[in-house]
Amino acid sequence: MSDLTANILRQSRELLGGVDKVYLFAYSPYSRSQITVSGQVLTVFPATTIYETYSTVTVFSETTEVEGGDVAWNQNFSVEFPKTSVASEVYKFAKIQWRAVYVDYLSNMRILGLRNGLDATVTDEAGTDFSALNGYRVTFTGKEDNQAYWINNLETIFTFYAPNNMIWTTGCNAILTDNNNYIYT
Repeated sequence: MSDLTANILRQSRELLGGVDKVYLFAYSPYSRSQITVSGQVLTVFPATTIYETYSTVTVFSETTEVEGGDVAWNQNFSVEFPKTSVASEVYKFAKIQWRAVYVDYLSNMRILGLRNGLDATVTDEAGTDFSALNGYRVTFTGKEDNQAYWINNLETIFTFYAPNNMIWTTGCNAILTDNNNYIYT
């Protein structure tokens, strides 16, 4: 019996799975000289503002496919947004191509759709029981010539969109520099 558990150790937190944050931005075609990579790390990207997206469940997978002797990387990425709403504009995800950056729970950062972009498919689900999703699932798919590139430091490559408006109910709008929102009535 002791041989069954030989060399099986308790796993450390260094193997924790899951996606912590998601940043999305519209795909824009850039030449290969505008995007610089060093090995598997993205080092330079044209000035771009990225938007943090809040999702209850985020899943990423990447698989290889051999096409005529070349290896292609299929990138699949999905996010879930609970609660459907008449005012929701989730359908707009399907109208354009995207790029995505995700940060996992170990602070690893990767960019998806770097060269070719990602196509989005939107699903509106009501589920079959109380624990099922009642909301939107947006699935992004793309095919790249290399696996998702790593990013060492988001702040040196991208600009983050952080709403910093002060809004009065009278319709006035004042922009602040402290990245906070204020609503005055």
